[in-house]
Formats: sequence, C-alpha cells, structure tokens
Amino acid sequence: MRKDESKPVFFSAELKRRRVMRSLVLLGTCLVLGALCPAKTIGPEKGVLYIHGGGSFNAQEFIDLVKEASGKEQPVICIITTPQGKRREADYERGVPFRLVDTLTRRFGLEHVDELYTLRRVDGDKPEYYEKIDRADAVHMSGGNQCFLTDAFLGTEVLAALHRLLARGGVVSGSSAGAQVQSSFMTRGDYTRRKILGDKKHQKGFAFVENAAFDVHVEERGRELDLLELFRARKSELQDKTLKPLELLGIGIDQGTAITVRKSTLQVSGRGQVYIFNPELWGENPDKWGYETLQPGNAYDMNLRRIAGK
Repeated sequence: MRKDESKPVFFSAELKRRRVMRSLVLLGTCLVLGALCPAKTIGPEKGVLYIHGGGSFNAQEFIDLVKEASGKEQPVICIITTPQGKRREADYERGVPFRLVDTLTRRFGLEHVDELYTLRRVDGDKPEYYEKIDRADAVHMSGGNQCFLTDAFLGTEVLAALHRLLARGGVVSGSSAGAQVQSSFMTRGDYTRRKILGDKKHQKGFAFVENAAFDVHVEERGRELDLLELFRARKSELQDKTLKPLELLGIGIDQGTAITVRKSTLQVSGRGQVYIFNPELWGENPDKWGYETLQPGNAYDMNLRRIAGK
C-alpha cells in the first residue's frame, strides 16, 4: 500500500534514540577534529592587505599596489581618517584636506581620492558613508587611535563594505592604528594607557587577518617583547573568554616597514624588521618564549607558520 505523504510521520522511540546517538557521535568527532586542527591564521581569500607599522608612510608603494590590483592608472581611493578622533573634526568641517589626501592628489596626481570621517556609530550604516567604500578600488585607514575605528564601525555596513572591497580584489591599507585594527585581536585598544591588552572593551579588531594580533612602532618604542603579555594573558584579562591566546600568531612591525598580505602569505618591505611570535615553537617554558625576525624581501606563510618556500 502506498504511503499517504500528507500524513505526519511518527518515529519510534528506538529510532529517535539512534538519531540522538548519531548526532552526539558527530558532535564529538567535530570537537576532536577542532582540537587537533588549531584555527588558521589567514588573510582574505581575494584582495590585498597593506599593513604599515607607522611613521613615514610609503605612499609610492601603496599607489603601485593599488594600480596593480585595480588595473587602473587613476584608481578610486578612500582615506578613512576616523582614527584621528576629535583633532580632525574642525579641519574636516572646514574642508581642509587631510595630509595624505593632499599628498596623493598634489604630489602623485591622483584624481579620485576621497575622505571618510566620522566618530558616530550611527553613520556606519548610512549609504553616504559605506557607498564611498563600495565605489573604491582601495581604502587606507590613517594612524591615530584604533578604538575610534571599532567604536564607529564594528558590526556596521561600513565594515561589511570593507569586506566586500576585499572580495572583489581591492586593497585595504592601514598605518599604525589603521594597521592594528586589521587583525582579529586588536592590541592597545584603549583611549589612555595604550597597553598591549587594552581595556578589555576594545580587543576585537576587523579580522581581515584571522587568528592574529598586530603591534606597531616596535623598535622605535621598545616594544619588542610586548606581545608576550598577550600570550600570557588570563581569561579575566580578555574580552572574549573563549579566546586561546596561545593559538594566535603575533606580528610586530617596525616604523617605516610594511607587510603586504595575500591569503596566508605576507611579504615584508621597508627599512625595518617584522617580529613573528609563534607559540607553536615555544614549548612549556615561558622563559624561552620569544620571536623570530623577518627582513625586507622575506615572505612568510602565516598558516604554515614558516618562511615561505622552506
């Protein structure tokens, strides 16, 4: 007799038990695999990140990167100056060009350079702000304080637009504060002390590079060992209580130095060093924890956690 498909199907108690057991086995398998396979440190699948350690910004390198990625001699570039905080407000309202905007237009002859500035979170979901990014081939985030960026844009359409820019092969750049915000864990996220762990309210970054933490101005400000404090952090010091600091990859960048990230590979350029903090190499003794350095021209696979090509 053919089953009447219009009637509900009632499962026996034994069948229900088997389904529950199967679900528990699958859940256990997923948990075990998750424990065996730590989170990957990787950048965007498409697009390019230009992450600069502060100080003198290499505008020529940035422009060359944007032209290569966009295939345009006159790319559309948006400069986000939100990290400047209140000190930018008066000049912005008077129409005074931000210094990098002025440099790109006057010195390098770029015709399509726009500024995005706001400190108000409500603006992060307004079309007049996020559409600037949707029209852009590249976005650069200035130095200043990265807390202004996350307070204004985390969870908003502006951040979604930055991810859309990367998804279509664009460039997201940032220097100093604009660099620190690009990792999943954001260092020095506070308005006053600027300690490596911040204030526990501003530890979440934009996560363009997952499972990582950046620091900047390293040699110039004596920060060579500061990232170790993150790896020794207790749960009480973390905004995300599920975070496992020893799974993060720490990356410190000197002033005048940059890393260009494509997928899982970073390339070093500039005049200083990049400091790699890889807990997978340290073992049980915290006294032996430290870093390895990369020089300009070096490439590093963040996912495999080794010099590229080795």
